[in-house]
Amino acid sequence: MSERLKLKVPASTANLGVGFDSIGLALNKFLYVEAEISDDQKWHFHHKGENLHDLPTDENHLIYQVVQFLEKRFEVTVPPLKITMRSEIPLARGLGSSASALVAGIYLADFFGQLQLSEFEMVEAATEIEGHPDNVAPVLYGGMVSGFYNNHTNETYISFIEPPRVNLVITVPSYELKTHDSRQVLPDSFKHGDAVQYSAISNTMLSALIQHDYVLAGKLMEMDGFHEPFRQKLIPDFEKVKSIAKEYKAYATVISGAGPTILTLIDPSKSGKLVRRLNKELDECSSEIITINKSGIIAEKVYE
Repeated sequence: MSERLKLKVPASTANLGVGFDSIGLALNKFLYVEAEISDDQKWHFHHKGENLHDLPTDENHLIYQVVQFLEKRFEVTVPPLKITMRSEIPLARGLGSSASALVAGIYLADFFGQLQLSEFEMVEAATEIEGHPDNVAPVLYGGMVSGFYNNHTNETYISFIEPPRVNLVITVPSYELKTHDSRQVLPDSFKHGDAVQYSAISNTMLSALIQHDYVLAGKLMEMDGFHEPFRQKLIPDFEKVKSIAKEYKAYATVISGAGPTILTLIDPSKSGKLVRRLNKELDECSSEIITINKSGIIAEKVYE
Protein backbone atom coordinates (compact mmCIF):
# COMPACT_ATOMS: atom_id res chain seq x y z
CA MET A 1 0.00 0.00 0.00
CA SER A 2 1.43 3.36 -1.02
CA GLU A 3 0.81 6.47 1.00
CA ARG A 4 0.77 10.17 0.19
CA LEU A 5 0.66 13.24 2.36
CA LYS A 6 -1.33 16.29 1.31
CA LEU A 7 -0.69 19.60 3.06
CA LYS A 8 -2.58 22.87 3.07
CA VAL A 9 -0.22 25.45 4.56
CA PRO A 10 -1.36 29.00 5.37
CA ALA A 11 0.47 32.22 4.62
CA SER A 12 1.36 34.61 7.42
CA THR A 13 2.08 38.22 8.19
CA ALA A 14 4.60 39.24 10.82
CA ASN A 15 5.45 42.21 13.03
CA LEU A 16 2.14 44.14 12.97
CA GLY A 17 4.26 47.25 13.06
CA VAL A 18 5.72 47.21 16.55
CA GLY A 19 6.08 43.45 17.06
CA PHE A 20 9.37 43.10 15.18
CA ASP A 21 10.40 39.43 14.88
CA SER A 22 7.92 38.48 17.60
CA ILE A 23 4.27 38.74 16.48
CA GLY A 24 2.66 36.81 13.65
CA LEU A 25 -0.77 36.17 12.20
CA ALA A 26 -1.86 33.29 9.93
CA LEU A 27 -3.67 34.22 6.72
CA ASN A 28 -6.02 32.41 4.37
CA LYS A 29 -3.75 32.10 1.38
CA PHE A 30 -2.19 28.69 0.97
CA LEU A 31 0.71 26.59 -0.19
CA TYR A 32 -0.55 23.18 -1.35
CA VAL A 33 1.88 20.28 -1.15
CA GLU A 34 1.42 16.66 -2.16
CA ALA A 35 4.20 14.13 -1.53
CA GLU A 36 4.88 10.43 -1.89
CA ILE A 37 7.94 8.22 -1.85
CA SER A 38 9.83 8.44 -5.12
CA ASP A 39 9.97 5.36 -7.33
CA ASP A 40 13.54 5.98 -8.49
CA GLN A 41 15.09 6.91 -5.13
CA LYS A 42 15.62 10.51 -6.27
CA TRP A 43 14.09 13.75 -5.08
CA HIS A 44 11.65 15.38 -7.50
CA PHE A 45 9.98 18.78 -7.21
CA HIS A 46 7.14 19.77 -9.51
CA HIS A 47 5.90 23.37 -9.26
CA LYS A 48 2.53 24.46 -10.58
CA GLY A 49 1.53 28.08 -11.09
CA GLU A 50 3.47 31.30 -11.49
CA ASN A 51 4.22 31.88 -7.79
CA LEU A 52 6.71 28.99 -7.73
CA HIS A 53 8.27 29.16 -11.18
CA ASP A 54 11.65 30.48 -9.95
CA LEU A 55 12.20 27.87 -7.24
CA PRO A 56 14.99 25.28 -7.61
CA THR A 57 14.06 21.69 -8.38
CA ASP A 58 17.22 20.09 -6.97
CA GLU A 59 18.88 19.82 -3.55
CA ASN A 60 18.89 23.62 -3.23
CA HIS A 61 15.15 23.49 -2.60
CA LEU A 62 14.21 24.76 0.87
CA ILE A 63 12.03 21.74 1.63
CA TYR A 64 14.92 19.38 0.87
CA GLN A 65 17.24 21.38 3.12
CA VAL A 66 14.69 21.35 5.96
CA VAL A 67 14.32 17.58 5.65
CA GLN A 68 18.11 17.20 5.78
CA PHE A 69 18.23 19.34 8.91
CA LEU A 70 15.70 17.10 10.68
CA GLU A 71 17.44 13.92 9.50
CA LYS A 72 20.65 15.06 11.19
CA ARG A 73 18.95 16.41 14.30
CA PHE A 74 16.89 13.28 14.99
CA GLU A 75 19.22 10.73 13.36
CA VAL A 76 16.63 9.34 10.97
CA THR A 77 16.48 8.72 7.24
CA VAL A 78 13.71 10.17 5.11
CA PRO A 79 13.27 8.40 1.76
CA PRO A 80 13.54 10.54 -1.40
CA LEU A 81 10.18 12.06 -2.23
CA LYS A 82 8.23 13.14 -5.26
CA ILE A 83 6.70 16.48 -4.32
CA THR A 84 4.13 18.54 -6.18
CA MET A 85 3.53 22.12 -5.04
CA ARG A 86 1.09 24.88 -5.90
CA SER A 87 0.97 28.21 -4.11
CA GLU A 88 -1.34 31.19 -3.71
CA ILE A 89 1.40 32.97 -1.73
CA PRO A 90 3.63 35.26 -3.79
CA LEU A 91 7.37 34.89 -3.23
CA ALA A 92 9.47 37.61 -1.58
CA ARG A 93 6.46 39.76 -0.72
CA GLY A 94 6.39 39.56 3.07
CA LEU A 95 3.58 36.99 3.30
CA GLY A 96 5.56 34.11 4.78
CA SER A 97 6.16 32.04 1.66
CA SER A 98 9.42 30.64 3.03
CA ALA A 99 7.87 29.94 6.44
CA SER A 100 5.08 27.95 4.75
CA ALA A 101 7.61 25.87 2.81
CA LEU A 102 9.72 25.40 5.94
CA VAL A 103 6.77 24.08 7.94
CA ALA A 104 5.78 21.84 5.03
CA GLY A 105 9.29 20.37 5.06
CA ILE A 106 9.02 19.60 8.76
CA TYR A 107 5.69 17.85 8.26
CA LEU A 108 7.10 15.77 5.42
CA ALA A 109 10.14 14.75 7.46
CA ASP A 110 7.90 13.89 10.41
CA PHE A 111 5.52 11.76 8.35
CA PHE A 112 7.91 9.94 6.03
CA GLY A 113 10.68 9.72 8.66
CA GLN A 114 8.20 8.46 11.31
CA LEU A 115 9.47 10.99 13.84
CA GLN A 116 6.25 11.42 15.84
CA LEU A 117 7.02 15.07 16.60
CA SER A 118 4.63 17.09 18.74
CA GLU A 119 3.42 20.41 17.39
CA PHE A 120 5.65 22.27 19.82
CA GLU A 121 8.68 20.26 18.73
CA MET A 122 7.85 21.28 15.17
CA VAL A 123 7.71 24.93 16.26
CA GLU A 124 11.06 24.52 18.02
CA ALA A 125 12.68 23.03 14.91
CA ALA A 126 11.16 25.65 12.61
CA THR A 127 12.22 28.47 14.93
CA GLU A 128 15.77 27.15 15.14
CA ILE A 129 15.98 27.22 11.35
CA GLU A 130 14.18 30.55 10.90
CA GLY A 131 15.75 32.34 13.87
CA HIS A 132 12.44 33.61 15.29
CA PRO A 133 8.93 32.14 15.64
CA ASP A 134 6.82 35.05 14.33
CA ASN A 135 5.97 33.46 10.96
CA VAL A 136 6.37 29.75 11.59
CA ALA A 137 4.28 29.48 14.78
CA PRO A 138 1.08 30.93 13.21
CA VAL A 139 1.57 28.66 10.19
CA LEU A 140 1.52 25.66 12.52
CA TYR A 141 -1.12 26.77 15.00
CA GLY A 142 -3.23 29.32 13.12
CA GLY A 143 -4.44 32.59 14.60
CA MET A 144 -2.17 35.14 16.24
CA VAL A 145 1.00 34.16 18.08
CA SER A 146 3.64 36.10 19.97
CA GLY A 147 6.97 34.39 20.51
CA PHE A 148 10.62 34.65 21.39
CA TYR A 149 13.64 32.51 20.56
CA ASN A 150 16.63 32.52 22.90
CA ASN A 151 19.52 31.77 20.57
CA HIS A 152 21.89 31.26 23.51
CA THR A 153 19.88 28.43 25.05
CA ASN A 154 17.96 27.37 21.90
CA GLU A 155 14.68 27.73 23.81
CA THR A 156 11.42 28.86 22.18
CA TYR A 157 8.65 30.65 24.05
CA ILE A 158 5.14 30.97 22.60
CA SER A 159 2.02 32.85 23.69
CA PHE A 160 -1.35 32.84 21.93
CA ILE A 161 -3.48 35.95 21.40
CA GLU A 162 -7.10 36.13 20.27
CA PRO A 163 -7.02 37.39 16.67
CA PRO A 164 -8.39 40.89 16.10
CA ARG A 165 -11.98 41.20 14.88
CA VAL A 166 -11.09 43.47 12.00
CA ASN A 167 -10.69 43.12 8.27
CA LEU A 168 -7.23 42.93 6.78
CA VAL A 169 -6.39 44.46 3.43
CA ILE A 170 -3.15 43.49 1.75
CA THR A 171 -1.63 45.60 -0.99
CA VAL A 172 0.90 43.51 -2.90
CA PRO A 173 3.38 45.37 -5.15
CA SER A 174 4.49 43.79 -8.41
CA TYR A 175 8.13 44.07 -7.32
CA GLU A 176 9.95 41.78 -4.88
CA LEU A 177 11.86 42.74 -1.76
CA LYS A 178 14.21 40.06 -0.48
CA THR A 179 14.29 39.62 3.30
CA HIS A 180 18.09 39.91 3.19
CA ASP A 181 17.89 43.29 1.47
CA SER A 182 15.18 44.45 3.85
CA ARG A 183 17.35 43.56 6.83
CA GLN A 184 20.38 45.31 5.39
CA VAL A 185 18.81 48.73 5.95
CA LEU A 186 18.29 48.16 9.69
CA PRO A 187 20.72 49.73 12.19
CA ASP A 188 23.07 47.44 14.13
CA SER A 189 22.10 48.96 17.48
CA PHE A 190 19.80 51.42 19.24
CA LYS A 191 20.31 53.78 22.14
CA HIS A 192 19.03 52.38 25.42
CA GLY A 193 16.36 55.09 25.75
CA ASP A 194 15.06 54.45 22.24
CA ALA A 195 14.87 50.69 22.82
CA VAL A 196 12.93 51.25 26.07
CA GLN A 197 10.48 53.53 24.27
CA TYR A 198 9.85 51.16 21.36
CA SER A 199 9.46 48.19 23.71
CA ALA A 200 6.91 50.14 25.76
CA ILE A 201 4.97 50.98 22.60
CA SER A 202 4.93 47.30 21.61
CA ASN A 203 3.76 46.16 25.05
CA THR A 204 0.96 48.72 25.13
CA MET A 205 -0.12 47.84 21.60
CA LEU A 206 -0.49 44.19 22.56
CA SER A 207 -2.52 45.10 25.63
CA ALA A 208 -4.83 47.27 23.52
CA LEU A 209 -5.18 44.49 20.94
CA ILE A 210 -6.08 41.95 23.63
CA GLN A 211 -8.79 44.34 24.86
CA HIS A 212 -9.97 44.82 21.26
CA ASP A 213 -9.29 48.54 21.42
CA TYR A 214 -8.35 48.79 17.76
CA VAL A 215 -8.16 52.57 17.65
CA LEU A 216 -5.43 52.65 20.30
CA ALA A 217 -3.74 49.50 18.99
CA GLY A 218 -3.67 50.98 15.48
CA LYS A 219 -2.09 54.24 16.62
CA LEU A 220 0.65 52.33 18.40
CA MET A 221 1.26 49.97 15.47
CA GLU A 222 2.31 52.99 13.43
CA MET A 223 4.78 54.21 16.08
CA ASP A 224 7.44 51.53 15.61
CA GLY A 225 11.09 52.52 15.60
CA PHE A 226 12.83 49.16 15.24
CA HIS A 227 12.23 48.53 11.53
CA GLU A 228 9.34 50.44 9.91
CA PRO A 229 11.07 53.83 9.42
CA PHE A 230 13.96 52.16 7.60
CA ARG A 231 11.97 49.72 5.48
CA GLN A 232 9.19 52.06 4.40
CA LYS A 233 11.73 53.89 2.25
CA LEU A 234 12.17 50.69 0.21
CA ILE A 235 8.45 50.57 -0.66
CA PRO A 236 7.54 53.45 -3.02
CA ASP A 237 3.79 52.89 -2.65
CA PHE A 238 3.68 52.78 1.15
CA GLU A 239 2.87 56.42 1.90
CA LYS A 240 0.16 56.57 -0.76
CA VAL A 241 -1.53 53.41 0.56
CA LYS A 242 -1.37 54.75 4.12
CA SER A 243 -2.80 58.12 3.08
CA ILE A 244 -5.72 56.56 1.19
CA ALA A 245 -6.39 54.13 4.06
CA LYS A 246 -6.65 57.03 6.50
CA GLU A 247 -9.44 58.50 4.37
CA TYR A 248 -11.42 55.35 5.23
CA LYS A 249 -10.48 55.63 8.92
CA ALA A 250 -8.26 52.54 8.84
CA TYR A 251 -6.85 51.59 12.22
CA ALA A 252 -3.30 51.13 10.95
CA THR A 253 -1.19 50.63 7.84
CA VAL A 254 2.09 48.76 8.33
CA ILE A 255 4.56 46.59 6.43
CA SER A 256 3.73 42.90 6.22
CA GLY A 257 6.80 41.01 7.37
CA ALA A 258 9.89 42.32 5.62
CA GLY A 259 7.74 43.80 2.83
CA PRO A 260 6.99 44.96 0.27
CA THR A 261 3.37 43.91 0.93
CA ILE A 262 1.47 46.57 2.85
CA LEU A 263 -1.03 45.49 5.52
CA THR A 264 -3.99 47.62 6.57
CA LEU A 265 -6.28 46.89 9.51
CA ILE A 266 -9.73 48.39 9.00
CA ASP A 267 -13.35 48.20 10.11
CA PRO A 268 -15.15 45.49 8.05
CA SER A 269 -17.78 47.98 6.86
CA LYS A 270 -15.13 50.04 5.08
CA SER A 271 -12.75 47.36 3.76
CA GLY A 272 -14.43 46.79 0.39
CA LYS A 273 -14.50 50.50 -0.40
CA LEU A 274 -10.81 50.78 0.45
CA VAL A 275 -9.81 47.83 -1.76
CA ARG A 276 -11.68 49.21 -4.76
CA ARG A 277 -10.07 52.63 -4.30
CA LEU A 278 -6.57 51.18 -3.96
CA ASN A 279 -6.96 49.02 -7.06
CA LYS A 280 -8.18 52.03 -8.98
CA GLU A 281 -5.29 54.32 -8.00
CA LEU A 282 -2.24 52.04 -7.73
CA ASP A 283 -1.13 50.57 -11.05
CA GLU A 284 1.88 48.66 -9.65
CA CYS A 285 -0.03 46.95 -6.82
CA SER A 286 -2.91 44.57 -6.28
CA SER A 287 -5.12 44.94 -3.19
CA GLU A 288 -7.55 42.47 -1.67
CA ILE A 289 -9.33 41.62 1.56
CA ILE A 290 -7.72 38.68 3.31
CA THR A 291 -9.11 36.76 6.27
CA ILE A 292 -7.33 35.40 9.32
CA ASN A 293 -6.60 31.67 9.28
CA LYS A 294 -7.48 29.95 12.56
CA SER A 295 -6.73 26.31 11.74
CA GLY A 296 -3.02 26.38 10.93
CA ILE A 297 -1.57 23.73 8.64
CA ILE A 298 -3.90 20.90 7.64
CA ALA A 299 -2.45 17.48 6.82
CA GLU A 300 -4.30 14.68 5.07
CA LYS A 301 -2.90 11.17 4.79
CA VAL A 302 -3.96 9.32 1.64
CA TYR A 303 -3.53 5.54 1.34
CA GLU A 304 -3.80 3.74 -1.97
